[in-house]
Amino acid sequence: MRITSSARAVSVLALAFGLLLAWAVTAQAASTGGGWSLTVTRHYGSPDHASGYSAIVAPSATDVWALGGTNPGGASEPAAVHWNGSSWQSWPLPPGLSGFIGDASAPAADDIWAVSYAAGYALHWNGEQWSVAKRWHQHAVLSGVTALSPSDVWVFGTGTDGVRGLGTWHFDGRSWARVPGRAKQIYRASAISARDIWAVAATPQGGFVEHYDGRAWRYVPTDGTLVRASLDDVLALAWNNVWVVGNLPSRGGEGQLVLSHFNGRRWTRTLTSRHADTGRLAPDGSGGVWVTADASGAATEAYIGHLSFRGKLTWSILRQGLGSGVSDIAHGRHTKMVWLSGGFLTQTGGDAAIWSHGSAGQPLAAARASQATRARQAAARAIQAARARQDSLPDRLLAGRSWIADLAALLWPGRPGIT
Repeated sequence: MRITSSARAVSVLALAFGLLLAWAVTAQAASTGGGWSLTVTRHYGSPDHASGYSAIVAPSATDVWALGGTNPGGASEPAAVHWNGSSWQSWPLPPGLSGFIGDASAPAADDIWAVSYAAGYALHWNGEQWSVAKRWHQHAVLSGVTALSPSDVWVFGTGTDGVRGLGTWHFDGRSWARVPGRAKQIYRASAISARDIWAVAATPQGGFVEHYDGRAWRYVPTDGTLVRASLDDVLALAWNNVWVVGNLPSRGGEGQLVLSHFNGRRWTRTLTSRHADTGRLAPDGSGGVWVTADASGAATEAYIGHLSFRGKLTWSILRQGLGSGVSDIAHGRHTKMVWLSGGFLTQTGGDAAIWSHGSAGQPLAAARASQATRARQAAARAIQAARARQDSLPDRLLAGRSWIADLAALLWPGRPGIT
């Protein structure tokens, strides 16, 4: 909807926007704590497009992939970057693809799988190049992929609100087959072995847990810890070490973020005080877990939670640009590195971003050191220009800011209200 106003009102809005810009970027420098550093930023497409990385995998210390894309809902295209142990490089994907990458799975450095959230295809990396492994005729939701080997790959297609997509499919190395029954409601999964796979499923009434024993998918009771909760991710590390994260039901907004753990005999839960959109889980390498979340409502920050082996839960707050979001998190195998994928809003659109926790990510130290100065200078220029014009700001800034919804769709595909 077009917004009109007097020259005075527009000038006030311009001043407010300049102050918001200064606050948002300077606050980022002070609030990206807990050892997290901005490592990579990229922008894809035209300046007003929202870019983001939805998935990140780290099969080795010298092999990390982040995948995502730009401009969902419009002329979008996927994107990928690769860390080789010393630098990040953009990497080509097969030509002619649209949409963006929503999830990825990496059983080995030369065996990585990824799915487009809404464009109906699966990709495979064989150590040399990316290729299209499967195209579906219809463009519907593909919410997750879990691969154990080149001949054992699961793909899932259900939204967190239970909206049905392409359902569940399995690849045996020769052909793809649709899996009927309860499996069709699976949103994401995590595999210990080919005969020990755990999954979170979704219905309009809430989520539930499933398990695959090599023959069939079966419902798993969770001892009342996740009644009617919306479940976002599962992390299976051993038969007696399974984690699930989600949100409890709420009458308005996001419910409390809840973690539930299975020790092989019973489920116990950790109920947090955060009312935030839950994201993904990753091991910390020391018996604990990492969890990502994003503020709901009008807040603009992202959260990274760490639950230690002894049960201590701590949070880091991440702010970047005019508002940031994190989607996936990966712990580097045989390293202490942890990687975050996501993006942040800028004055014109949105940039894809990767953050790191550790020493190998080559954080953008120089950029961070001068960021506050650049922010103040940009804010001063914006205020001066607004006072001089006294006419109007670009309608895109005053109106809906569609790129905010675009960035949300890139980072959190499948969530209710996001298309």
